[in-house]
Amino acid sequence: MYFIAVALSFALCASLFMLSIYSGALVEQSCSRISFFHHVVAAILGAWAHYCYQEHLDEAAFGANDRFPVAVLLQHFNLGYFLYDTVHVAVWDQKFLEHHFIAIAGYASSEIANVFGLANAVNTWITEVGSLMYSAYLIKRSDHLYLAFVLCYTLSRMYFAYWSLVVLNQVWEVLQNGAGARVMPFWAPYCAASLQILLFGVNATFVATHWRKLLKRSKRDEKTD
Repeated sequence: MYFIAVALSFALCASLFMLSIYSGALVEQSCSRISFFHHVVAAILGAWAHYCYQEHLDEAAFGANDRFPVAVLLQHFNLGYFLYDTVHVAVWDQKFLEHHFIAIAGYASSEIANVFGLANAVNTWITEVGSLMYSAYLIKRSDHLYLAFVLCYTLSRMYFAYWSLVVLNQVWEVLQNGAGARVMPFWAPYCAASLQILLFGVNATFVATHWRKLLKRSKRDEKTD
C-alpha cells in the first residue's frame, strides 16, 4: 500500500490527458495542461513540506524519509507523473528525456535508501516555481513578460544554487565524519551529491538557454529600430 500514491498519480495524469484529448484538444495542448497541473500540485506540496519541516532542514539530505510524510507523498506523486510523462517525452519531446531520467533516478534512489526525501521536496518546489513562471509567460507572450520571466527564473535558480550548496555540505559532513546513528546504504552520499549536481546542471543549462534567447531578441529589436 506504501506506493499506492505512485500508481494513483500515474493513473490520474493519464486519465486527465485522455479527457483532454477527448475534449478536442491537440496532443501538445493536452500535455501542457497535465504539465501545468503537475507544476501547481508539486509546487504546493513541496512548499508545504518545506514549511512543515523547516526546523529539520539540517537533516534534509539524510534524515529518514519516514519522518517527513508530506515529502514522501510529494515524492510518490512526482514518480507517478514522471513515469507517465516519460512516455510522451520519448515520443514527442526528446530534449526533456535527460531531465526526466535524472528526476526518476533521484526519486527512486531516495525511496531505496530511505533518505533525501526532504531535500527532494525543496528541490521540487524551487524548480516547479520556475516552470510555473514559464507557463504564465506562455499565456500571453511578449518581450517584456519574457524579460520579467528570465529575471525571476534566474533569481529562483540562484536560490537553487544556494540550496544545492547546503545539500552538498551535508554530504561532505557525512563523508568526513560518517553517518553516525543515521541508517543509509554506503552509496547514498555519493548518489545524493551526484544527483544534486546533475539537477543543478540541468537547471543552469535552462538559465543559459533563456538568456541566449533574450539576447537574441534584444539584438533583433536593435536591428528593427
